[in-house]
Amino acid sequence: MITTTNPWHLFRQQLMQIEDIRNSSILFEKNEKSMRNIIHDHHWIEFDIDILMNTKIHNKICSLIRVNELNHSIIVTNILNNNKIFHPFDIILSFNDINFINMTKKIAQRIIKAHQGQIVKMRIRRLQPPILETIELNLRKHNFIKSRKLGFTINGGIDNNNNNHNNDPGLFVIDIKPKSPAANNGRLRIGDRLIEIRNTYITVNLQYIEFEVASKLIKRMRKESTSITLVVAHQT
Repeated sequence: MITTTNPWHLFRQQLMQIEDIRNSSILFEKNEKSMRNIIHDHHWIEFDIDILMNTKIHNKICSLIRVNELNHSIIVTNILNNNKIFHPFDIILSFNDINFINMTKKIAQRIIKAHQGQIVKMRIRRLQPPILETIELNLRKHNFIKSRKLGFTINGGIDNNNNNHNNDPGLFVIDIKPKSPAANNGRLRIGDRLIEIRNTYITVNLQYIEFEVASKLIKRMRKESTSITLVVAHQT
């Protein structure tokens, strides 16, 4: 989700408008009966679901989900009936035992359309970190207003194939500068995943975003405000 009072922040709005991960555990619990074989892997879970692949919109039968390609994966980008079983950016690993890894969007769409009206078995991979923390970095403390630097370095992003996190598309903290706002706070850790960042004017979801876009947003946000709030997922 992205909220703003500043027009420049409206760019990339479609990417940012995804469900707040802090609510995902509640939705997951509500639908746990329809999910099987749950596997936890650090910040990710994998599970199976059986689901009818159609819905009605204006009395017209439509496919339940729409998909796209991201990092050689097929991801859910639109859910048409708000059933709370799927989340935006869920990764489809398999569809009726058809492997969706490294599949093109065009072929995936054809397969989904061919099964419209049928009950299908899907294997889903979802970002759902178990340990989240909200951290406030105040630049007024210890005279950090002049430099406006937060004191941590990030790596990763959906366009970065050289990250050190097993092709995970997330943004991760890889360094914390001594005596910086991040170091003085003491709660940010190397290896933390950035989930969200906000200042006085804007809230930006950082779960799925290009590295350069994220870097520019963070730099712009710290110049606009003396207080930056991070939501991070700690390593388990």
